[in-house]
Amino acid sequence: MQKQNSEINGNIITACKAKFEAERMEALANLSVYLSNSAGIGEHPNIVQECTKLIQQISEADENIRTLESLFAPPREAADDSKKD
Repeated sequence: MQKQNSEINGNIITACKAKFEAERMEALANLSVYLSNSAGIGEHPNIVQECTKLIQQISEADENIRTLESLFAPPREAADDSKKD
């Protein structure tokens, strides 16, 4: 039962990370369009504000990924510690 719970938790963590990575990629793709394709700008008269929002979304996704990894990183092996010496 404990192994099953651990597997479920791992799946949830993986899904959360995938969600944050997808949010980051979406914002980055939109930012790239704004910066490289003037046709994509027509609907958004305040391009600086739009780009700022996208940069904030990228930053937030990056922070969420770092937080998730720091909270749920697999424990380091003792062998890893001995390699530093």
